[in-house]
Amino acid sequence: MAASTPSSSASSARIVLVEDHTLVRQLMAAMVRDDLRLDLVADCRTVSDGAVACLREKPDLVVVDWMLPDGRGFDLVRMVGPELPRTRWLCVSGNEQEHLVREAISLGVHGFVLKRSDLATLRQAVIEVVRGNTFYCPDSSRLLVESLRSEANAVAGNLTDREREVLRSFARGENIKVIAARLRVSTKTVHNVLARVRDKLGEYEPAGLVRYAIKHGYVEEP
Repeated sequence: MAASTPSSSASSARIVLVEDHTLVRQLMAAMVRDDLRLDLVADCRTVSDGAVACLREKPDLVVVDWMLPDGRGFDLVRMVGPELPRTRWLCVSGNEQEHLVREAISLGVHGFVLKRSDLATLRQAVIEVVRGNTFYCPDSSRLLVESLRSEANAVAGNLTDREREVLRSFARGENIKVIAARLRVSTKTVHNVLARVRDKLGEYEPAGLVRYAIKHGYVEEP
């Protein structure tokens, strides 16, 4: 069966690319311009340049990397999305954390493709989002399901603000003395809080606590 292509009504869609890796950006540009025959009006490598291009060009679709030199792709959505109500957003990400997919959905991002996907998946995502549909690749959809399942399992183990802060600091690699000094409490207090976190989460090994913190968005994956 022939590969899907944009409909005639979408063939004149104007596209902005925001991706800091030159090779990836050039491959995306070739796909958009030469394969899909869409109108590539700008390609940028930073949030700030992307914001300028989006406000200037008012594109139909922005394809944006999640992590950029001066911020996140989601920052761009927040910055200019309200001023461009007709613009659609497709995020690509090499970071496979569950909370990113949920954040994308909460921001109204229309498509999400993990970089482990092949070019055909990205191609299909562009086509579907340009057509007015949503497209979340299979791997990102799986992450969303896992996130919902994890959230359901964690309801009974909700943490207090202090417990979250200690968990976040611990997962970042801070030692007990550093955490205590920053929070202006005793090291004994930090030990007690950390013990409550372990009990609530059922995670008693340091690596398990770090994995939990990464999975639930308390810290970014190193």
